Amino acid sequence: MNSGDAKRWELLERCERARDGKLSPDEEAELDALLRGDPEMRSLFAHSLFLDAELRHDPRLVRDLASQESSTENVVPFRRTNALIPFALFAAAACVMITVGIRTFVKDAPPSSVTAAIPTVASITKSQGCRWGGSTLPTAQGSRISAGTFELVEGLATLKFDSGAEVVLEAPATLEIIDAMNCRLVRGTIVADVPKQAIGFTVDTKDAKVVDLGTRFGVSADDDGKYLVHVIEGLVEVGHKGEKGMKQVTPERALDRGLLKKKLNPSVGEDDETNRWQPDVIVSDHQGWQTISTNYGNGRDAFIQSTKEPKNYGNEPFMRVKNTTHQEDLIRKGYAAFDLSKFDPEKIDDAEFSLNVEPSDLGFATLVPDSVFRVYGLTDETGDSWEEKAITWQNAPAMNGDEKLRHLPDPARAVPLGTFTLPQGTSRATCSIKGSALVDFLKTDTNGTATIIICRETDETAKNGFVHAFATRENRSNTPPLLRVKLRE
Repeated sequence: MNSGDAKRWELLERCERARDGKLSPDEEAELDALLRGDPEMRSLFAHSLFLDAELRHDPRLVRDLASQESSTENVVPFRRTNALIPFALFAAAACVMITVGIRTFVKDAPPSSVTAAIPTVASITKSQGCRWGGSTLPTAQGSRISAGTFELVEGLATLKFDSGAEVVLEAPATLEIIDAMNCRLVRGTIVADVPKQAIGFTVDTKDAKVVDLGTRFGVSADDDGKYLVHVIEGLVEVGHKGEKGMKQVTPERALDRGLLKKKLNPSVGEDDETNRWQPDVIVSDHQGWQTISTNYGNGRDAFIQSTKEPKNYGNEPFMRVKNTTHQEDLIRKGYAAFDLSKFDPEKIDDAEFSLNVEPSDLGFATLVPDSVFRVYGLTDETGDSWEEKAITWQNAPAMNGDEKLRHLPDPARAVPLGTFTLPQGTSRATCSIKGSALVDFLKTDTNGTATIIICRETDETAKNGFVHAFATRENRSNTPPLLRVKLRE
């Protein structure tokens, strides 16, 4: 270490001690003289103050720094890195510090005094199960935020703009904050609640401008320009890129510019290898568990929807599940069949059924609270012959004749096996059930097939609520429904 580096390290040590109020009067005088006489040391000291304020202002920086390896060889003199903040700002800060006294400046100045010049326009008021991506803004609940970009990978985040508008960001999504009255949805979904004082609040997408007229509304968009606008209450105006004028949208009918069709028809790929990611064998472990998927043997999976005309969804990469009393043609239930022909049902001692949650991209998570799912086993074995590419709402087994309970199976032909709960906004997770009810159901099998029905008991609070999605055997990137059984020797 040369004499210049030693001098810098000594100054940084004194900075830390000054911040903690541990300098003696003589040391304060020495530091004061050093800063007055050496412009480089003033710059370094100002950098130190700035970084300290940044670390206090944004705890993420502390976590990021702690996760990185560091060594003295990587320390670069601050004079090489002054592109972050203009030199004049640091020099001015140092001069002010010298003038008013080191102890007073360090002890009494608020932690965010250096960054106060950057105007903030909103706050993060609520964070639910959030995992953030490459955001340029603070992401901790309670943080004040300025113009910049959020990337939310998982969960729900509520932003309160200074204008009064409240925006819920639903993962996965990327949102650019512009000012207190404007934001840009790069991709994903938001739900905005705008009071009277914030009328005119605007959400831009690649190809649309949504202007609020005092309402509650949702916007979903993709980075390819496709978008959907749904008004929950009130009225909005929407302008489309390249078209003249604005179109008013009311709760009666959503405005879809290609997004809904895209999400309802996800591609499973251009080739025929639809099962290349999926296990088609029995997988055993050293603890005696054996695992099969819906891709093994005679296994199948699909979902049905309460459409008036028969429609099959057996080729989709998602099993969509939803309960709603707001739209009679949008109830959905999942079906999964497992091939048990290689097992002796009487030897099953334990069992577990699991599903993998996938981002649905359909509906607004803000409109669906924590959701309870109930899983059933089909006891009417005449229904086990259902076909993946032919099952519909009209021909599915164990359909309930009670209109109020049609989101559930007929209790005379199916038994409950267990429940699981997904917190609001969950877009990726593994959920499962196990226990004696599942074991007893599997033990009663006589035809080598076990059909499991997945239903959501929780309703949405308004129409166009979130549709939960689970990976099927057609899904390329996630595991299909699995059944694990433990056999007695």
